[in-house]
Amino acid sequence: MLSFEDMAEKINALEEANILITALRLEVFSVLGKASLSASEVARKTRSKKEGIEVLLLALVSMGALRCKEGKFSNTPVTYKNLCKDSPHYKRGFVMLRQEDGDEWSQLYHTIKNGRNLADYEDDDDPEFRREFSYAMHERSSRFSGKIADIVARKPVGSILDLGGGPGSYSAAILKKDKNAKGTVLDRSSALSVAREIAKSLKLARRFKYIEGDIFETPLKCEYDTIYLSNVLHIYNPGENKSLFKKIYKALKPGGRFIIVDLFLKENRYEPYDPALFSITMLLYTATGKVYTFAETEKLLKQTGFINAQWFPLGEGSQLVEACKSPE
Repeated sequence: MLSFEDMAEKINALEEANILITALRLEVFSVLGKASLSASEVARKTRSKKEGIEVLLLALVSMGALRCKEGKFSNTPVTYKNLCKDSPHYKRGFVMLRQEDGDEWSQLYHTIKNGRNLADYEDDDDPEFRREFSYAMHERSSRFSGKIADIVARKPVGSILDLGGGPGSYSAAILKKDKNAKGTVLDRSSALSVAREIAKSLKLARRFKYIEGDIFETPLKCEYDTIYLSNVLHIYNPGENKSLFKKIYKALKPGGRFIIVDLFLKENRYEPYDPALFSITMLLYTATGKVYTFAETEKLLKQTGFINAQWFPLGEGSQLVEACKSPE
């Protein structure tokens, strides 16, 4: 049970989160780079008022995110490595998502009171956002990519389609594990540009093909031994997912495997912790999406012809589901 002290601590943590998000939005860490600058210099470079920027910088020093010596502010090794644009290890996707968090989460009250504003999802996809989002997904993939590759490659992978695969990080990990496998990533062009960069850096470029398109609208041939769908299920409603599963079933060779990776809820819908909180994210960021339970997912698989569903826990509420197309 969450005590009052626990609740207060979590609410108070918003102060620290908003300080860091504000620093990211002002690009404080990139402005500092490897230099030591005064508050006046940082204010000028960020086009901010000295009074405010100085208070922010001092708060960041108190939190351990910056250093201060003789009135000059500088990055720590951690903030330079991860949050400075000049760093070769810059977490560009993470920074982009965190910069937008403040505005999006401020809408939670209104969304719960009034429902989702579907007009927010009518605009065309922003290529620059999609590209940066793909980097963010690649940065997060390291948590599970090794475990996923081990599970999928325990059997011959053959030709694998990474459907809506973004940066193709997981299929790349699978190809590194199964040296005979060949991959195809289907997604929008901005996401595929990131996937190509990643495949090249991993020396997998010759084993990948790319299809620019939409997971619902782009036709697929029946030529895949494995189809991989990662963190896509939660974006859509049951009807949309049922349509997608039917398409995937037709694109698999007889006996082929369908792999789903996502966050899943127990039937009480408040466990595990991470999927339960992620349900709020889906309420804010998708038109009709939700986090599915095990039973809901298995029902969709059976309705679309898949058999022999197996579940593999990955951690933090994420699971890998493997189902098969019946042999003909």
